[in-house]
Amino acid sequence: MANIREMFHKVGNWHNKISVSAGVTKIELKERFKEKAMPAEIKKLIEVLTDLEKNAVGASRSLNELKALVYDIIEPDSGKPKR
Repeated sequence: MANIREMFHKVGNWHNKISVSAGVTKIELKERFKEKAMPAEIKKLIEVLTDLEKNAVGASRSLNELKALVYDIIEPDSGKPKR
């Protein structure tokens, strides 16, 4: 069974993978259409990837806030209350 620290770490890693994947895909699309007209579908896809990237970063920030609150009251490795 994973402890609280491992669970927070795992979720943070998924947020990071989502953010990086969206960012890299967006950069690659922009590069491929640098010298030719970008279709409307690709422009829309870039907007969606930008939103996905921002949302993943926002989720990571919220996760860190939650982690700080949880770690204040629970020992993250044992799951036992600190008080």
